[in-house]
Amino acid sequence: MESIAVQLPDDLNEFVTASVRAGAYRDAGEMVISLLSNFKDQIETPLTAEETTRLASLRADILQAADQADRGDVIRGFDPDAFLADRHREASERHPNS
Repeated sequence: MESIAVQLPDDLNEFVTASVRAGAYRDAGEMVISLLSNFKDQIETPLTAEETTRLASLRADILQAADQADRGDVIRGFDPDAFLADRHREASERHPNS
């Protein structure tokens, strides 16, 4: 295996160091190899037509949500945990044996 030396900007170096300290990788080399392998796989494996369509739809939804947020058209004080708890409670009341 050939070795390469790379100089990282401070913010990326801190990110790598923090990732290794958090236990996500054994060392910086393992992290770089993992990330490059994933990137290579993405480049070499094109999306299917269905994945491309789904990705375009998700991007459109994100842009719409960002536009709404920019206009201030957002729900204030929304608690997603409480919302989900309510939905689960309602579902269990409708289907008590589930």
